[in-house]
Amino acid sequence: MASVVGIVNSALIKLGADTIAALTEDSPEARAANARYEALRDEVLRAHPWNFALARSELAQLLDAPAFGPARQYQLPADCLRVLAMDSDDAFEIEGNRLLTDAPSARILYVRRVADPNLFDAMFRETLALRLAADLAYKLVSSTSLAQSMMQLYRDHLALTRSADAQEGDGHRRIAAELWLDARQ
Repeated sequence: MASVVGIVNSALIKLGADTIAALTEDSPEARAANARYEALRDEVLRAHPWNFALARSELAQLLDAPAFGPARQYQLPADCLRVLAMDSDDAFEIEGNRLLTDAPSARILYVRRVADPNLFDAMFRETLALRLAADLAYKLVSSTSLAQSMMQLYRDHLALTRSADAQEGDGHRRIAAELWLDARQ
């Protein structure tokens, strides 16, 4: 069973630091990991359209139109980290937690915030642990060279993990209008 503490401990082991029993314990390792874990998790989630983090939603149109530009604005889901596509060919832009477009409706494919590590792909968990190790290296072991090494390992593993993730399914990712048309049939 995967856990946040397990991911953090994987990062700490990579650094040669002491492991923790809980993020709430009073240790430098736990305090540093607790301060950075959620932000780094969201950063790595945004870095790629991970299969386990994809979601679809029909957005609610807001009553107020934008002050200028697109005719309509829609509320993004609270867990939205990155909009990948709309179900139409209409142009859109993101401003804060709103999607602006001229489209009369907005159905999106997006990367969602996933907090439960049991839902993470195993390769994603390792990628996240490497990113956390890169971030915590200087704080915990005062080594910029270790931080740089961990960051390079993270980048290399991220590329490998993206490739494996993208190969699932029919061999190519289709994030376009035809994806939505196929789903409705």
